[in-house]
Amino acid sequence: MKSEYNKDIYIRHFKEADIPALLNLIAQIASSEDLTKIAHIQFSNELASPDHEGSRFVATLDGLVVGTMGCARGPIPSSQALWADWLIVDSDYQRCGIASLLYSEIEKYAFERGKRYLCLDIGNIDKERAAYLFHLNNGFQIIGQLPDYWCDYEHLNIMAKFLTSRK
Repeated sequence: MKSEYNKDIYIRHFKEADIPALLNLIAQIASSEDLTKIAHIQFSNELASPDHEGSRFVATLDGLVVGTMGCARGPIPSSQALWADWLIVDSDYQRCGIASLLYSEIEKYAFERGKRYLCLDIGNIDKERAAYLFHLNNGFQIIGQLPDYWCDYEHLNIMAKFLTSRK
């Protein structure tokens, strides 16, 4: 896909050499926790586990990693679903269609493996309004909520999308 910079954006599977760039993307997330430590452990485990059910993709522009997204069995494993995680686009490259390209690849990956649903956890809908609206506009619905899960007024909102064929 051509970006607004008139350059091609490529989506590919991630590799070990991408981890530092992915951690830099994750460092852009405002959080009281050090999410880079959590992510580094997760990404390393994904690469080290030969039986990992899922995949992680990166978006590149001129060889620079500008986005990432993965999917896996998730916290509530099911033969019918994969859980999407870590959808992050570099703040300098947002609103260029990169997140939609990553989602398209994840959905294709899940559908080709016979999954019927793609699920995710979106945090506080008010604080994460853009992410919430993005997911709604891309066919996701809130299917459950655990109030005060993360802390007071920080709910766990579970969203899901029914996957259809990508012809």
